[in-house]
Amino acid sequence: MMKNVGFALSIGVWTLIALFFTGIDIPMPSSYIGLMIMTNAIFALFSIFVQRLVITLYEVNVFEESSSIADYFFKYIAVLSSGVNYYIQGVFSGLPFLVNKMAAIFFFVFLVVIGFGMISIFNQF
Repeated sequence: MMKNVGFALSIGVWTLIALFFTGIDIPMPSSYIGLMIMTNAIFALFSIFVQRLVITLYEVNVFEESSSIADYFFKYIAVLSSGVNYYIQGVFSGLPFLVNKMAAIFFFVFLVVIGFGMISIFNQF
């Protein structure tokens, strides 16, 4: 029961945040993807500097045993907001330091370009 309530709350909050994208003419179902790209880009930026901390933050929120509605809420928010970044940074963490940082920078730039590309699709002048 707590899992379902936490899931419903996280989807509800995610939907309320995604509604802000309608102000820049991105329709509602597509705004979920824009929000995911934006939040993953923020976590990718942090991962350039504190990669192990971002990976640990995701693991604590997602893989630890959940015992309350708030735990399930944060679990699903973490999956939505930084799931893609977690798995990519997990691959990058096995690389040598300079290659790791260059790949992390490239991944951040890639997410930013994809985010602006999505906005430009919906905002035709």
